[in-house]
Amino acid sequence: MFDKPNQLIFYINVTLIVFGVLVALLTDHVVIGLIFAICGLVLVYDQIKQNKFTFTIADLRKILTVHDTAGNKATLTQTQMTTACHVDNSEYCFRNIRAIGSISNFRVNNGDLSKQRKDNGDYQVCMKFPPELKVINGCDLTLSYEYQDAFTQTEGILSHIVDNDTRQLHLVVELPEGRTISSARFFCKHHGKEEALLPPVVTGQTKIEANIKDPKLGAEYCLQWNWSEEGLLKKLGRFF
Repeated sequence: MFDKPNQLIFYINVTLIVFGVLVALLTDHVVIGLIFAICGLVLVYDQIKQNKFTFTIADLRKILTVHDTAGNKATLTQTQMTTACHVDNSEYCFRNIRAIGSISNFRVNNGDLSKQRKDNGDYQVCMKFPPELKVINGCDLTLSYEYQDAFTQTEGILSHIVDNDTRQLHLVVELPEGRTISSARFFCKHHGKEEALLPPVVTGQTKIEANIKDPKLGAEYCLQWNWSEEGLLKKLGRFF
């Protein structure tokens, strides 16, 4: 019914119910026993309600690949080890997907989506789990989509909003050769405040990486970089 951490809590709550019933039936403390039993029932109900649409993520890796120096074409791949907290969790939704340019060609595990919508510029895409997939035991989910004209400025950013309990978050940006990275930083936004994190690792002027362990639920983690203007010859080359 629940994943392992929630099973322990469930068994404790059930024990509380049984204890209350026994006290009410076998002793003179009927009211006290009923209080214990009712409290246990409320806790079990609340646990089921809270976990019905909840997931935990052991590891999430988000890779942005910019394919051209103009920043016109890019692809994002998000891979995560996902565990359902309740056996009835039959659908997973990726939320808070946004970009300056356009986004298209959403795919999850190379399959079709069960739902896709856009609200105030943010996309949400969902997939239904096939019956044979035991998500309560953990499974790999891979979301991919394509950007158009999203990284044409001298400043770019890859971000992730933590909307499920996550153990490890990796953000990676892969840039084409031909435009030098002048600076890069890693920070998070939480409750309206911005917090600087350890500087990202820049490799060969084409790859930027940042990791965070136990990211805060509800926080937005941002990997931001600045790169030089695209050269005039490259700009002209796109017209010939």
